Amino acid sequence: MDVQRLRIGSYNVKDFVAPSQGQGIRAAKSNQELKALADTLKEADCDVVALQEVGSKKLLEKFVQEKLGGAYQHVALVPSNDRSGLNLALISKFPITKVVSHKNDRISKPDGQVTQFSRDFLRFDVDVNGEAVTVYNTHAKARLGDPNSEQQRLAEASAGRAIVLKDMAAFPSRLFVVTGDMNDNTHNRSVQTLVRGDGRGPTLKDSLEGKPREEQLTWLVPGLNGHDQRGHQFDHVLYPAHQQSKFVGSQVHSRAKNADLASDHYLVSADFEIAKPP
Repeated sequence: MDVQRLRIGSYNVKDFVAPSQGQGIRAAKSNQELKALADTLKEADCDVVALQEVGSKKLLEKFVQEKLGGAYQHVALVPSNDRSGLNLALISKFPITKVVSHKNDRISKPDGQVTQFSRDFLRFDVDVNGEAVTVYNTHAKARLGDPNSEQQRLAEASAGRAIVLKDMAAFPSRLFVVTGDMNDNTHNRSVQTLVRGDGRGPTLKDSLEGKPREEQLTWLVPGLNGHDQRGHQFDHVLYPAHQQSKFVGSQVHSRAKNADLASDHYLVSADFEIAKPP
């Protein structure tokens, strides 16, 4: 069977907003920062990238055309629950055939309180030369030293897993990934809830599993340089364990040109091999 290579990325692009957005809380990126962002995306050379902290679809489309030379012909964004205008998006070299938002879902915290996703839990279906692939994108509640934030992240992880299991039950052979800035490391409770849940349904695997710690960090403690290993793996590309044979490899693009200027997060990508239609 012929196969085709597919690289899927996840990238928190940090405050990618227009000058008029941000409600005075966030500053728009400078031209230098935009160039650095473009440099990172070009060097990573992903086929599909899930993005977090994007101000608007119009802004993203302008960036793709002017800074990325139109490499990503397909752009999707749904305004999220974030009050400061930080949204989830997807840019793709392949057609996006379906977009499903869950921002209005009512979800439950472990203590029983009802809440919503801080931003959203977005589903994107992508047609990769005739082969359907599903990409979920999320941006969990930030830690902020608030004990209630973990309850929120646990609620979002549990609800996200339920969505994935329900959606993908009808497509047992489809490659899907769960991506995003989860504001927790793989071993933390919220990510493990998303990965394993109560043990029912497929287990998800961290695409960076097994790498040395310095090659897993996607967010460094502010003020430290790239040689200091005090950081976190907040950004993930998770894939189903039963699709292990399709997984090729992964990397954190921390050494991309001007990566530290582009964002306070590094882009993470995972490579897969999927069926190539005749």
